[in-house]
Amino acid sequence: MNQQTASSTSATDTSGNPSAEGRVFVLISIAIVAIMFVGMVGLLYWRERPAPSALLVIRVPMAQDGAIATIDTADGRDLSPVVEMLKGGQEVRIPLPPGEYTVKIEHPSKRIKAECVLTDYSYFPLVIDDHPATRPATRGSSKR
Repeated sequence: MNQQTASSTSATDTSGNPSAEGRVFVLISIAIVAIMFVGMVGLLYWRERPAPSALLVIRVPMAQDGAIATIDTADGRDLSPVVEMLKGGQEVRIPLPPGEYTVKIEHPSKRIKAECVLTDYSYFPLVIDDHPATRPATRGSSKR
């Protein structure tokens, strides 16, 4: 009878009282999940970028086919530049978050640099055509 009592006591001790190894595993698992949650929330707030709520429309004439447009922030935000290949006779629509932008259009025959300010829900058309400075001079009516 002495053997039965000893074995029954050890069986009740292990089932009612979790081992130290089990407690450590559970505590480490809870700590890992908590660290992952805090890291995820921090990453969402740290990398949050404003939603594109404005539109830049570039109208390209046939003469500027194959030009490359680079849109970069002018106010120093950490948004990466947008690079688009332009096709002649089409419009390129680029959704952007509000802010100040520098638009550079490079073509073998012409280089254009423009600055624009986009606000929420605004529409900024940029028409690429012959700039007055590049047109041939015309004679105006002179006063006599």
